[in-house]
Amino acid sequence: MHNASSTPQEFVIRPSAAAIVLRPLPLLLFATGLFALAWFMPPGTRATALMAAAFVVIVSRTAWEAIWRQCARYELTPTHLRTTHGVFSRFTVEMPLARVQHCVLSKRLTERLAGVGTLGFASAGTDSVEAVWISVDEPERVLERVRAAIARATAGAPKRAVVLGLVGGIGSGKSAVARAFAAHGAIVLDSDTQAKETLRREDVRRTLVSWWGEDVLDATGEIDRKKVADIVFRDPSQRKKLEELVHPLVRASRASVLAEAAAKGVELAIVDAPLLLEAGVDRECDAVIFVDAPREQRLARVKNRGWSEEELDRREHAQRSLDEKKRRSRYQIRNDADLAALDRQVAEVVTRVRRDFAPQAASAL
Repeated sequence: MHNASSTPQEFVIRPSAAAIVLRPLPLLLFATGLFALAWFMPPGTRATALMAAAFVVIVSRTAWEAIWRQCARYELTPTHLRTTHGVFSRFTVEMPLARVQHCVLSKRLTERLAGVGTLGFASAGTDSVEAVWISVDEPERVLERVRAAIARATAGAPKRAVVLGLVGGIGSGKSAVARAFAAHGAIVLDSDTQAKETLRREDVRRTLVSWWGEDVLDATGEIDRKKVADIVFRDPSQRKKLEELVHPLVRASRASVLAEAAAKGVELAIVDAPLLLEAGVDRECDAVIFVDAPREQRLARVKNRGWSEEELDRREHAQRSLDEKKRRSRYQIRNDADLAALDRQVAEVVTRVRRDFAPQAASAL
């Protein structure tokens, strides 16, 4: 391990030299076995060719892994950790230390024997490992330094609300769930409402008219959201254009509201966004809640909006599948009964959030 700069808590490391062998170990063992088999075969062209092939595999793969190790780079700074991999194509994953929620140390049998370990880091808002440091020397010591850097990075940070995003099928009742959380002291950020406000901006109005003509305006000269919805649901490329225009503006509005909430001591925030995963809003959340409801109930609810079953299917097909939404959620709420039952589930989630995010959540949460 060596310092990247004069700052004590910064360092740059590479995978252990043992990774040169550990990563391709099954292939190397197989090639070594072939080499040994050929060695004991009767002398001849076949044995020689087999030995040569096995030797080439062992040498070339070991050389490749040595190059890969030299190109790999794991960095820790006072504010970020970075993972860089790749030989011909390089890619870097960077995570703010203030957003690191989980640190994982994994040791396979071969790594334990070699005295190395693999570190994984997950940011707030996901249970999956996003940055991986493969086969590092002294993994416990490295992990201790990373955790110490995280503690330093967050020690002076102002308290902020724990942010939970809502996902679920159309008509699952996410708005009712958001209201239930509001009754427990949470602030609700309704992205649909924020998007409506964004569409009232004069600069946005001019842009949409330049794209789609004045047919997207209503009788008062404002943007007709139904006409816009018809355009973007028919054409994914137009939806992408709209999202690239509106989402950054909504994101800025959301950040402003959260900053104001933190200043007021608000401890829990709920993001109700129709396209939470599709728009990447889940990356702004500490966790995601899946709101579940039977299809029959969801269909009945959307029929009250004047939608047909075909319209429900069309809109749901334009979104992530329910299975994916559920898989990417940390909590689940079943919204198929009365408000009292819903409130009990919300109270349970609040209790779990207090336990799961104790370093962020205030004691009164």
